[in-house]
Amino acid sequence: MQQDGRWASLSVVVPAFNEQAGLGVTLEGLLSELPGAEIIVVDDCSTDDTSKIAIGYDVIVVRHTFNQGQGAALKTGMAHASRDYVAWFDADNEHRVEDLMRMAELVRSKELVAVIGQRRGSASFVRGAGKWLIRLVGKGLKINAGSDLNCGLRVFRREVILRYLPLIPDRFSASLVTTLTMIERRYPILFEPISVNERIGESTVRLRDGFEAMFLLLRSVLLFAPMRVFLPSGIALIGLGALYSAALAVWVGRGIPAAGLLMLVLGMLLIILGLIADQISQLRLSQLPQMQMAKRVSNTATTLLGRASDAE
Repeated sequence: MQQDGRWASLSVVVPAFNEQAGLGVTLEGLLSELPGAEIIVVDDCSTDDTSKIAIGYDVIVVRHTFNQGQGAALKTGMAHASRDYVAWFDADNEHRVEDLMRMAELVRSKELVAVIGQRRGSASFVRGAGKWLIRLVGKGLKINAGSDLNCGLRVFRREVILRYLPLIPDRFSASLVTTLTMIERRYPILFEPISVNERIGESTVRLRDGFEAMFLLLRSVLLFAPMRVFLPSGIALIGLGALYSAALAVWVGRGIPAAGLLMLVLGMLLIILGLIADQISQLRLSQLPQMQMAKRVSNTATTLLGRASDAE
Protein backbone atom coordinates (compact mmCIF):
# COMPACT_ATOMS: atom_id res chain seq x y z
CA MET A 1 0.00 0.00 0.00
CA GLN A 2 1.26 3.49 -0.87
CA GLN A 3 2.11 6.13 1.69
CA ASP A 4 -0.77 8.43 2.66
CA GLY A 5 1.04 11.53 1.44
CA ARG A 6 0.94 10.35 -2.14
CA TRP A 7 -2.81 10.95 -2.40
CA ALA A 8 -3.14 13.76 0.15
CA SER A 9 -3.74 16.31 -2.63
CA LEU A 10 -6.64 14.37 -4.20
CA SER A 11 -10.39 14.64 -3.59
CA VAL A 12 -12.65 12.01 -5.18
CA VAL A 13 -16.32 12.89 -5.74
CA VAL A 14 -18.69 9.92 -5.94
CA PRO A 15 -22.22 10.92 -7.06
CA ALA A 16 -24.81 8.33 -6.04
CA PHE A 17 -28.51 7.89 -6.66
CA ASN A 18 -29.97 4.54 -5.55
CA GLU A 19 -26.55 2.88 -5.74
CA GLN A 20 -26.76 0.65 -2.66
CA ALA A 21 -25.76 -2.39 -4.73
CA GLY A 22 -22.40 -1.08 -5.95
CA LEU A 23 -21.46 1.72 -3.55
CA GLY A 24 -19.86 -0.47 -0.90
CA VAL A 25 -17.59 -2.24 -3.38
CA THR A 26 -16.67 1.11 -4.95
CA LEU A 27 -15.75 2.73 -1.62
CA GLU A 28 -13.76 -0.27 -0.44
CA GLY A 29 -11.64 -0.08 -3.58
CA LEU A 30 -11.07 3.67 -3.27
CA LEU A 31 -10.19 3.55 0.43
CA SER A 32 -7.80 0.61 0.08
CA GLU A 33 -5.92 1.98 -2.95
CA LEU A 34 -6.01 5.72 -2.18
CA PRO A 35 -5.12 6.11 1.50
CA GLY A 36 -5.05 9.75 2.52
CA ALA A 37 -7.34 10.89 -0.30
CA GLU A 38 -10.52 12.81 0.47
CA ILE A 39 -13.54 10.71 -0.60
CA ILE A 40 -16.84 12.60 -0.91
CA VAL A 41 -20.09 10.70 -1.50
CA VAL A 42 -22.99 12.88 -2.65
CA ASP A 43 -26.30 11.07 -2.22
CA ASP A 44 -28.76 12.67 -4.64
CA CYS A 45 -31.77 11.98 -2.38
CA SER A 46 -31.76 8.22 -2.89
CA THR A 47 -34.81 6.20 -1.90
CA ASP A 48 -32.75 3.15 -0.89
CA ASP A 49 -29.94 2.61 1.66
CA THR A 50 -27.25 4.52 -0.27
CA SER A 51 -26.66 7.03 2.56
CA LYS A 52 -26.62 4.36 5.26
CA ILE A 53 -23.99 2.38 3.38
CA ALA A 54 -21.83 5.47 2.77
CA ILE A 55 -21.91 6.53 6.43
CA GLY A 56 -20.39 3.18 7.35
CA TYR A 57 -17.12 4.15 5.66
CA ASP A 58 -14.48 6.74 6.48
CA VAL A 59 -15.72 9.19 3.87
CA ILE A 60 -17.50 12.54 3.75
CA VAL A 61 -21.20 12.03 3.04
CA VAL A 62 -23.43 14.80 1.71
CA ARG A 63 -27.11 14.29 0.93
CA HIS A 64 -29.34 16.38 -1.30
CA THR A 65 -32.70 17.07 0.32
CA PHE A 66 -34.34 16.57 -3.09
CA ASN A 67 -33.24 14.84 -6.29
CA GLN A 68 -31.30 17.25 -8.49
CA GLY A 69 -29.38 15.13 -10.99
CA GLN A 70 -25.90 13.70 -11.46
CA GLY A 71 -24.39 17.00 -12.55
CA ALA A 72 -25.76 18.73 -9.47
CA ALA A 73 -24.28 16.00 -7.27
CA LEU A 74 -20.89 16.47 -8.90
CA LYS A 75 -21.06 20.24 -8.38
CA THR A 76 -21.98 19.75 -4.71
CA GLY A 77 -19.07 17.36 -4.24
CA MET A 78 -16.57 19.66 -5.95
CA ALA A 79 -17.76 22.60 -3.85
CA HIS A 80 -17.09 20.53 -0.69
CA ALA A 81 -13.68 19.32 -1.92
CA SER A 82 -10.64 20.77 -0.15
CA ARG A 83 -7.68 19.25 -2.03
CA ASP A 84 -5.67 20.57 -4.99
CA TYR A 85 -7.07 18.00 -7.44
CA VAL A 86 -10.60 16.66 -7.73
CA ALA A 87 -11.68 13.47 -9.50
CA TRP A 88 -15.05 12.08 -10.55
CA PHE A 89 -15.72 8.41 -9.90
CA ASP A 90 -19.01 6.55 -10.47
CA ALA A 91 -20.64 4.66 -7.62
CA ASP A 92 -21.58 1.58 -9.67
CA ASN A 93 -18.11 -0.08 -9.75
CA GLU A 94 -17.81 0.62 -13.52
CA HIS A 95 -14.57 2.58 -13.12
CA ARG A 96 -11.29 1.00 -12.05
CA VAL A 97 -9.27 2.55 -9.24
CA GLU A 98 -5.99 1.75 -11.04
CA ASP A 99 -7.12 3.95 -13.94
CA LEU A 100 -7.89 6.79 -11.54
CA MET A 101 -4.49 6.40 -9.87
CA ARG A 102 -2.71 6.60 -13.21
CA MET A 103 -4.72 9.66 -14.25
CA ALA A 104 -4.07 11.43 -10.95
CA GLU A 105 -0.33 10.86 -11.37
CA LEU A 106 -0.46 12.21 -14.94
CA VAL A 107 -2.27 15.43 -14.05
CA ARG A 108 0.39 16.18 -11.42
CA SER A 109 3.54 15.01 -13.16
CA LYS A 110 2.73 16.69 -16.46
CA GLU A 111 1.27 19.82 -14.81
CA LEU A 112 -2.04 19.47 -16.64
CA VAL A 113 -5.40 21.03 -15.87
CA ALA A 114 -7.34 17.83 -16.59
CA VAL A 115 -6.97 14.19 -17.56
CA ILE A 116 -10.13 12.77 -19.14
CA GLY A 117 -10.84 9.08 -19.49
CA GLN A 118 -11.54 7.46 -22.85
CA ARG A 119 -13.47 4.21 -22.63
CA ARG A 120 -12.60 1.44 -25.07
CA GLY A 121 -16.14 0.07 -25.24
CA SER A 122 -19.76 0.70 -24.27
CA ALA A 123 -22.07 -1.04 -21.83
CA SER A 124 -24.77 -1.63 -24.47
CA PHE A 125 -25.47 -1.24 -28.18
CA VAL A 126 -28.00 1.55 -27.58
CA ARG A 127 -25.62 3.59 -25.44
CA GLY A 128 -22.80 2.92 -27.89
CA ALA A 129 -24.93 4.16 -30.79
CA GLY A 130 -25.85 7.27 -28.82
CA LYS A 131 -22.19 8.03 -28.08
CA TRP A 132 -21.31 7.51 -31.74
CA LEU A 133 -24.01 10.02 -32.75
CA ILE A 134 -22.75 12.57 -30.21
CA ARG A 135 -19.19 12.12 -31.53
CA LEU A 136 -20.49 12.60 -35.06
CA VAL A 137 -22.18 15.87 -34.12
CA GLY A 138 -19.03 16.93 -32.29
CA LYS A 139 -16.84 16.27 -35.33
CA GLY A 140 -19.25 18.26 -37.46
CA LEU A 141 -18.69 21.18 -35.08
CA LYS A 142 -14.92 20.67 -35.31
CA ILE A 143 -14.50 19.44 -31.72
CA ASN A 144 -11.34 17.38 -31.30
CA ALA A 145 -12.21 15.48 -28.15
CA GLY A 146 -10.94 12.01 -28.85
CA SER A 147 -13.22 8.99 -29.06
CA ASP A 148 -15.32 9.51 -25.92
CA LEU A 149 -16.84 12.93 -25.23
CA ASN A 150 -18.72 11.99 -22.08
CA CYS A 151 -16.67 9.55 -20.00
CA GLY A 152 -17.38 10.09 -16.31
CA LEU A 153 -13.89 9.26 -15.03
CA ARG A 154 -11.72 12.39 -14.99
CA VAL A 155 -9.34 14.40 -12.81
CA PHE A 156 -9.22 18.20 -12.67
CA ARG A 157 -7.08 20.86 -11.10
CA ARG A 158 -9.61 22.05 -8.55
CA GLU A 159 -8.93 25.79 -8.73
CA VAL A 160 -9.68 25.73 -12.47
CA ILE A 161 -12.79 23.55 -12.64
CA LEU A 162 -14.48 25.50 -9.84
CA ARG A 163 -14.57 28.57 -12.09
CA TYR A 164 -16.91 26.76 -14.45
CA LEU A 165 -19.41 25.21 -12.04
CA PRO A 166 -22.20 27.56 -13.22
CA LEU A 167 -21.86 26.10 -16.74
CA ILE A 168 -22.23 22.46 -15.67
CA PRO A 169 -25.80 21.14 -16.18
CA ASP A 170 -27.58 19.40 -13.34
CA ARG A 171 -28.38 16.20 -15.22
CA PHE A 172 -26.29 13.71 -17.20
CA SER A 173 -24.24 15.93 -19.51
CA ALA A 174 -21.76 17.30 -16.97
CA SER A 175 -18.93 15.25 -18.47
CA LEU A 176 -19.64 16.42 -22.01
CA VAL A 177 -19.82 20.10 -21.02
CA THR A 178 -16.63 19.99 -18.95
CA THR A 179 -14.77 18.24 -21.79
CA LEU A 180 -15.82 20.97 -24.19
CA THR A 181 -14.96 23.65 -21.63
CA MET A 182 -11.41 22.37 -21.24
CA ILE A 183 -10.96 22.18 -25.02
CA GLU A 184 -12.44 25.56 -25.89
CA ARG A 185 -10.55 27.38 -23.13
CA ARG A 186 -7.35 25.77 -24.48
CA TYR A 187 -6.22 24.29 -21.16
CA PRO A 188 -3.45 21.67 -21.21
CA ILE A 189 -5.33 18.37 -20.96
CA LEU A 190 -4.75 14.73 -21.79
CA PHE A 191 -7.11 11.98 -22.96
CA GLU A 192 -6.25 8.69 -21.26
CA PRO A 193 -7.58 5.27 -22.42
CA ILE A 194 -9.32 3.33 -19.64
CA SER A 195 -11.13 0.04 -19.21
CA VAL A 196 -14.46 -0.46 -17.43
CA ASN A 197 -15.82 -3.09 -15.08
CA GLU A 198 -19.28 -4.61 -15.30
CA ARG A 199 -21.80 -2.23 -13.79
CA ILE A 200 -23.41 -3.19 -10.47
CA GLY A 201 -27.05 -2.14 -10.32
CA GLU A 202 -29.37 -0.57 -12.89
CA SER A 203 -28.42 2.46 -14.96
CA THR A 204 -30.63 5.56 -14.62
CA VAL A 205 -29.57 6.96 -18.03
CA ARG A 206 -32.48 7.09 -20.48
CA LEU A 207 -32.85 7.73 -24.23
CA ARG A 208 -33.99 11.30 -23.65
CA ASP A 209 -30.68 12.00 -21.91
CA GLY A 210 -28.89 11.32 -25.19
CA PHE A 211 -30.96 13.95 -27.00
CA GLU A 212 -30.35 16.33 -24.11
CA ALA A 213 -26.60 15.70 -24.45
CA MET A 214 -26.66 16.66 -28.14
CA PHE A 215 -28.61 19.83 -27.33
CA LEU A 216 -26.11 20.76 -24.61
CA LEU A 217 -23.22 20.06 -26.98
CA LEU A 218 -24.63 22.59 -29.45
CA ARG A 219 -25.40 25.08 -26.67
CA SER A 220 -21.88 24.80 -25.29
CA VAL A 221 -20.36 25.41 -28.72
CA LEU A 222 -22.57 28.48 -29.08
CA LEU A 223 -21.29 29.72 -25.72
CA PHE A 224 -17.58 29.23 -26.38
CA ALA A 225 -17.31 29.60 -30.15
CA PRO A 226 -20.57 30.81 -31.77
CA MET A 227 -18.80 31.76 -35.00
CA ARG A 228 -18.10 28.05 -35.51
CA VAL A 229 -21.85 27.64 -36.14
CA PHE A 230 -22.88 30.98 -37.63
CA LEU A 231 -19.94 31.65 -39.98
CA PRO A 232 -20.10 28.40 -42.02
CA SER A 233 -23.89 28.66 -42.22
CA GLY A 234 -23.71 32.26 -43.38
CA ILE A 235 -21.02 31.57 -45.95
CA ALA A 236 -22.98 28.57 -47.26
CA LEU A 237 -26.12 30.66 -47.74
CA ILE A 238 -24.17 33.45 -49.43
CA GLY A 239 -22.50 30.94 -51.74
CA LEU A 240 -25.78 29.24 -52.67
CA GLY A 241 -27.47 32.57 -53.21
CA ALA A 242 -24.64 33.82 -55.43
CA LEU A 243 -24.60 30.63 -57.52
CA TYR A 244 -28.36 30.56 -57.91
CA SER A 245 -28.48 34.26 -58.83
CA ALA A 246 -25.61 33.91 -61.31
CA ALA A 247 -27.24 30.90 -62.96
CA LEU A 248 -30.48 32.75 -63.60
CA ALA A 249 -29.00 36.21 -64.29
CA VAL A 250 -26.13 35.21 -66.59
CA TRP A 251 -26.97 31.89 -68.16
CA VAL A 252 -30.78 32.13 -68.32
CA GLY A 253 -30.95 35.93 -68.62
CA ARG A 254 -33.77 36.42 -66.10
CA GLY A 255 -32.01 38.89 -63.78
CA ILE A 256 -31.29 38.45 -60.07
CA PRO A 257 -34.09 36.33 -58.55
CA ALA A 258 -35.76 37.24 -55.26
CA ALA A 259 -34.89 33.84 -53.75
CA GLY A 260 -31.20 34.34 -54.53
CA LEU A 261 -31.23 37.83 -53.05
CA LEU A 262 -32.99 36.49 -49.95
CA MET A 263 -30.29 33.84 -49.43
CA LEU A 264 -27.56 36.49 -49.76
CA VAL A 265 -29.23 38.71 -47.16
CA LEU A 266 -29.88 35.81 -44.79
CA GLY A 267 -26.25 34.70 -45.06
CA MET A 268 -24.99 38.16 -44.19
CA LEU A 269 -27.46 38.39 -41.29
CA LEU A 270 -26.21 35.04 -39.92
CA ILE A 271 -22.62 36.27 -39.95
CA ILE A 272 -23.63 39.51 -38.22
CA LEU A 273 -25.63 37.51 -35.65
CA GLY A 274 -22.56 35.33 -35.06
CA LEU A 275 -20.43 38.40 -34.38
CA ILE A 276 -22.98 39.67 -31.85
CA ALA A 277 -23.20 36.21 -30.22
CA ASP A 278 -19.40 36.10 -30.00
CA GLN A 279 -19.33 39.41 -28.11
CA ILE A 280 -22.03 38.19 -25.71
CA SER A 281 -20.11 34.94 -25.25
CA GLN A 282 -16.88 36.73 -24.33
CA LEU A 283 -18.76 39.00 -21.91
CA ARG A 284 -20.41 36.07 -20.14
CA LEU A 285 -17.20 34.06 -19.89
CA SER A 286 -15.35 37.05 -18.44
CA GLN A 287 -17.94 37.31 -15.68
CA LEU A 288 -17.91 33.69 -14.53
CA PRO A 289 -17.88 33.44 -10.72
CA GLN A 290 -14.46 32.75 -9.23
CA MET A 291 -13.51 30.16 -6.64
CA GLN A 292 -15.04 31.87 -3.63
CA MET A 293 -18.45 31.99 -5.36
CA ALA A 294 -18.24 28.36 -6.42
CA LYS A 295 -17.70 27.23 -2.83
CA ARG A 296 -21.14 28.40 -1.77
CA VAL A 297 -23.47 25.47 -1.23
CA SER A 298 -27.02 26.15 -0.09
CA ASN A 299 -27.93 24.47 3.21
CA THR A 300 -31.49 24.12 1.90
CA ALA A 301 -30.27 21.83 -0.88
CA THR A 302 -27.70 19.68 0.94
CA THR A 303 -27.21 18.07 4.31
CA LEU A 304 -23.76 17.10 5.58
CA LEU A 305 -24.30 13.72 7.17
CA GLY A 306 -20.76 13.57 8.49
CA ARG A 307 -17.62 11.51 8.30
CA ALA A 308 -17.19 8.18 10.00
CA SER A 309 -13.84 9.21 11.44
CA ASP A 310 -15.35 12.30 13.09
CA ALA A 311 -17.48 10.18 15.35
CA GLU A 312 -14.59 8.12 16.66
